[in-house]
Amino acid sequence: MVQTYTPKILKDNLLLRTDSYKLSHWSAYPEDVMGMHSYIEPRIKGETMVPLGVQLVVQKHFTAPITMADIDEAEEFAAGHGEPFNRAGWEKVINVYNGFIPFVIRAVPEGLKVPSSNVLVTIEHNNDPDLFSLVSYFETLILRGVWYATTIATNDYKNYLLFKSYAEKTCDNNDLVPFQLHDFGGRGVTVGEQAEVGGLAHLVYFRGSDTVEGIRSANFYYTEKMAAFSVVASEPSVQCAFGSSAEDQKKYLSHMIKTFAKPGAIVSIVMDGYDHFRELQSLCELKDEIVASGAKIVVRPDSGEPLDVVPRTLTMLDLAFGHTVNSKGYKVLNTTGILQGDGVDFELIKALLAKIESMGYASSNIVFGSGGSLLQKVNRDTYKWAQKASAVQKLDGSWVDIYKDPVTDPGKKSKTGRLTLLRSKMTGEYMSASAVGPHDESWEDVMQVVYDGKGNLCNETT
Repeated sequence: MVQTYTPKILKDNLLLRTDSYKLSHWSAYPEDVMGMHSYIEPRIKGETMVPLGVQLVVQKHFTAPITMADIDEAEEFAAGHGEPFNRAGWEKVINVYNGFIPFVIRAVPEGLKVPSSNVLVTIEHNNDPDLFSLVSYFETLILRGVWYATTIATNDYKNYLLFKSYAEKTCDNNDLVPFQLHDFGGRGVTVGEQAEVGGLAHLVYFRGSDTVEGIRSANFYYTEKMAAFSVVASEPSVQCAFGSSAEDQKKYLSHMIKTFAKPGAIVSIVMDGYDHFRELQSLCELKDEIVASGAKIVVRPDSGEPLDVVPRTLTMLDLAFGHTVNSKGYKVLNTTGILQGDGVDFELIKALLAKIESMGYASSNIVFGSGGSLLQKVNRDTYKWAQKASAVQKLDGSWVDIYKDPVTDPGKKSKTGRLTLLRSKMTGEYMSASAVGPHDESWEDVMQVVYDGKGNLCNETT
């Protein structure tokens, strides 16, 4: 049958990737200004940040020119929305700057670990009284892309260090660490674009993910053939389709093993649809078939109190399949393992790893899957992110420092001047400082141009 419905697909318009009130700001600044410099930082103290996201923002939004159609739509929107519109300025972007947003974005190399309360990104435009306000106009778009991706990568860095510390104490090597926190966050975020950005950020430290949108984003925007991996796994709909009786569930387990358990394969089996420990006992009775298959079976006890259910599951698997003792003196299960995929956050991971260690088991016996806590349970205030203007250029070419310093909240005092991030060649210490110097020779500037104002991504990170 021929389709008669006309699909409605909202086309992206870069001019409208902003907040409403910013549509008026082109005429709100002093008339003697022709340049602006702003910076992005996490204002929280005492954290180690893993910068990420600015390259993704540049590639998705600033490497294609705007069009007259974009201007027409934005002008119509502004008129109906009750905001003034700078049509002459936007036409100048096309006629003078070939449609590319004419500011320069500099940033700390992505993945470089930097102490918080430092400048991570700067945006600057100079020598154009008609367009300097674009530095602030795209605050929403740029800040959002940076704060979210960096927050996920930073949180994962903490998770990574936790797994690594337990691996170094209880395992022969760290090989499993990049796979010990699996991304289940695709369904736990608000929209697909969040899965693309957050799922990508997870892959800085971990290689396991079921968030396909994030994997595709990492592959495409960061030039990676395959950024993450997964395994065959069942879910409650599969388990429950076999029926609720003990015999039905034996058929379920047998089917999963016969269908997917091959030499070298990993098969993840959900067990909590009805009676986890009943099904676990049935699985243990299939020991001969499992061992003969050459596969590893990963059990998912995803309901109940993890600190009770996981240790009991570990003990039952050990009694049935046995273990070896590694060079550190910790037990490693034969043929089986555990994946805890419910209620997983940093605190639960820490508690379960400690519990397993206290029982004499290596941390490699368990992996974790995290959804909402991994990609959704964060916000801009997690690390107190902000973008602030810190300098304006006057018509005579001089730059004047500006800053925010609210009497009612000294913690919101902002930095001043045209900024960059320096690193001591002697100690590795970082310091936010003036971008125009002078700098002592013992310090090096670690920021680099990411977007040149001409539609080009620069200093690409893989």
